[in-house]
Amino acid sequence: MPTGTQFGADAVREAGGSCGYRTVGMLYLVMAIVAGMVGGLLAVGLQAGLLPQTLTDAWAGGDIAGAAGRIGRRHGMMMVFFCVLPALSGGFGNWFVPLLLRARALAFPRMALVGWGLVAASFVAVLAGLSPAVPAQVSLLALMAWCLGMLLQAINMVATVLNMGPMDQRLRDMPIFVWAQGLTAMMAVMVMPVLAGGLTRIVLSGGDMSGQIDGLLHVFAGPEIALLLLPSIGIVSQVIETFSRAPLQMPRVVLGALIVMSVGGGSVWVHDLLHGGLAHMAASAVSVQLGLIVLPVLAVLLAWARTVRAGHVQASVPMEWGAGFVALLLVGSGMSLLPGGMANVHAATLYAAMFALFAGFYYWIGKMLGHVAPVGASRVHFGLTVGGTMLSLMAFHGLPGVMGAVLMGLSVVVFAGIVVRVGMEPGTSLPANYWGPGARTPEWQTPSPTRGDA
Repeated sequence: MPTGTQFGADAVREAGGSCGYRTVGMLYLVMAIVAGMVGGLLAVGLQAGLLPQTLTDAWAGGDIAGAAGRIGRRHGMMMVFFCVLPALSGGFGNWFVPLLLRARALAFPRMALVGWGLVAASFVAVLAGLSPAVPAQVSLLALMAWCLGMLLQAINMVATVLNMGPMDQRLRDMPIFVWAQGLTAMMAVMVMPVLAGGLTRIVLSGGDMSGQIDGLLHVFAGPEIALLLLPSIGIVSQVIETFSRAPLQMPRVVLGALIVMSVGGGSVWVHDLLHGGLAHMAASAVSVQLGLIVLPVLAVLLAWARTVRAGHVQASVPMEWGAGFVALLLVGSGMSLLPGGMANVHAATLYAAMFALFAGFYYWIGKMLGHVAPVGASRVHFGLTVGGTMLSLMAFHGLPGVMGAVLMGLSVVVFAGIVVRVGMEPGTSLPANYWGPGARTPEWQTPSPTRGDA
């Protein structure tokens, strides 16, 4: 099936004005960096016991015994909804899907900007909602705005993938990264209206809104894991292919796994939720959702292992982050067998998606800004993050939790320094393909940095 349109991307680009894909992608990435730092500081304060007791009691909503779990879910919401997921799909998706499709613009540039505006506004509202003085309705309305913003982003991405590529390009010829972004968007189109409907029902029902929001977010963990893994797998597949210096092995198996995770996982979750309701999501349904995530992940890991074996691995900072992502996928798959089930997988997936996010950052930063990140500082950042992740997964509280929080806090400081240095330095002219012959996708045929949205 060919993709592409005949209405002309030039006209779309002119209509979009300053809403170019690079601009929108960078806005998402900047917001994700800010949200990640806020969420990281919140986690450090919580794990290290630095937050005032009166504040944690107020956040607990009267449930002192469940305070840690409730605050942890809010921290997770901050990291997933406003940092990792927007960066993976809105940041790297908007930035690089047009480049890999050789398109001159997104399908709907203005819609992309409106979507980012809604997500950014909801982030500000959620920050305000952290204060006990702000009513729970603010957080509820913020989440509804987030659903609408991410829905607009998803619709735009699906239209871009299907319509903005060259006329002679077939779907089977698209890079795995583009497929991953398109399938992420398709799944978001399925689940975001249902999540928004659940939030609307909470508004209409009244009662303990904070408790009902926590319950809905807990049920949303299944599709949330898939929404994090899909774009992450797209990024890491490209990183492994580049630094193994070999084409991705078993590409149709990888694509089939992504389709099962996206369309299958989204459909099962929507069916179970609409059929049984929020209060009757059976344990068997959760097991099916986990199966639709873990089994495709194992198929992807097999394809990556064969790719590494077929090539010659080149040591690099992005590949190190990719290896960390693979390790956390293995850990998460093993944790799915433990009694904690979905909660354990969710924790491992969030850290894994963060590793994929940093792999993409160090992989493409030269293409975006014209110079790569300093290798020494990048590896310090990697080491601190690995140590903090291991300790945080071992125990959220106690001495390991505090040590993990300290290491993660230091990693945030190091990454902030890397971002400032890379952002403040004037752009230079790197080779178009500065990673060498392993980088085969179309963006490596454009100048570094990429200038303009053409």
